Amino acid sequence: MFRGKEDGVRVQGILTSTGGAKFETARARLAALFRSTVGRDPGPVSDADVIEYLARGEQGTAYYLKAHHAP
Repeated sequence: MFRGKEDGVRVQGILTSTGGAKFETARARLAALFRSTVGRDPGPVSDADVIEYLARGEQGTAYYLKAHHAP
């Protein structure tokens, strides 16, 4: 979903069960944002995509999706 990760930063961590549930909710929100912005299904949403979405925020992610995926 997010391109240009070749020079990116690797992150890794273990979440609490509450944090993990909220992370999965964020994955679903990102998939819905992709569908509403791009007009098609995103396919599998990776953990890295969810982290990027959380880092950029919804508005920043929507801007990115419009610039890189919208027809």
